Amino acid sequence: MPFSGYAVSVRGASHEENGTPCQDSARVYVSDGLAIAAVSDGHGSEKHFRSEAGSEMASRVAIRSVMDFCERNGSLSAVFSGDIREAARRIAGNIICGWNDEIAAHLAFSPLNDRERGISEKYGGLQPEVMYGATLLLAAADSGGLFGMQIGDGTFTLAADGKITFPMPEDERLMGNLTTSLCDSDAINSVRSFWRRGEFTAVTLSSDGLINSFLSRGDFTSFAARLPGLSREELPALREHLRERSRAGSRDDISAAAIAIRNAEPLV
Repeated sequence: MPFSGYAVSVRGASHEENGTPCQDSARVYVSDGLAIAAVSDGHGSEKHFRSEAGSEMASRVAIRSVMDFCERNGSLSAVFSGDIREAARRIAGNIICGWNDEIAAHLAFSPLNDRERGISEKYGGLQPEVMYGATLLLAAADSGGLFGMQIGDGTFTLAADGKITFPMPEDERLMGNLTTSLCDSDAINSVRSFWRRGEFTAVTLSSDGLINSFLSRGDFTSFAARLPGLSREELPALREHLRERSRAGSRDDISAAAIAIRNAEPLV
């Protein structure tokens, strides 16, 4: 099945003003038989002072982990041919372990500087994963179905059967600025996921900076429905539009990644 896809991240208005780097990361992998997209939002509070690196690691490890599972099992659909819940938990556990391994390697190569040690001591000695804290949204698809996984805030939109839906189960713990995270001690228990058999048109993942830039969920849904149909030539204009949305809305970093069935009929 031919797929198309892209990923974009832009620095939020508040980060531009105070000199903070973009703490989001978005990646996509596309082949004829497999498509994977990942979005990670690094936490912005002081104790997560390496979240820029944490989000980059999260998106990279997530895509690599799915590719490894598909290679070992033959295909994504084969991974989910048995116990769906167990398969999702295995993938999530592999991603979380891989992310923590990346953190250990990064710390060994780049030890804490004086400023970072001071922040860690201020909070009583931070665990390494807390310094790199980030959320994660992941989508993977082949001809047999679509897998979605999420830890923390952000938004999934699914285009299928002629309509746009939000397929990810809700997490009642996400209120205001509170979010679950890869850095939680029980992160595996914060994973939400779904497996959808059969065809779909497109799926879009976005960090919370995007939906928080809209006045209503309906306005966001209309905008998200158009994202998968964009060509690569339109991505520079999309990046500038997202920067404007950040300035006028959330003022946060914004990331989006989309996977679509190539030549599928658009919804808008």
